[in-house]
Amino acid sequence: MKINKRNAEHYTWGDQCDGWHLVNQQDLSVIHERMPPNTSEVRHYHTKSRQFFFVLTGTATLEINGALENITPLEGVEVPPHVAHQMMNRSDEDVEFLVISQPTSKEDRVQI
Repeated sequence: MKINKRNAEHYTWGDQCDGWHLVNQQDLSVIHERMPPNTSEVRHYHTKSRQFFFVLTGTATLEINGALENITPLEGVEVPPHVAHQMMNRSDEDVEFLVISQPTSKEDRVQI
């Protein structure tokens, strides 16, 4: 079955941010997320999950261990386990991106 934002399981998080579960398995998670302007997630790390953030539209800022990285459309950044990070939208337009986690990051998040 094909999956997209219209038929995927939807949830909201943070300050009016959206997520759609495209793949929701224990060994692999793929989430399409949308962040409105001037929003961010909580700084955290994962003990087991390796993540890959891939921007679809807009420009995201990803803080990794204190360094800021701007990610533009069709660019991605990998974050290994135990590395502190925080995704942000510091722009004046929505940012949409994929978060691919292996294994799933559910119940594997440590806030700092």
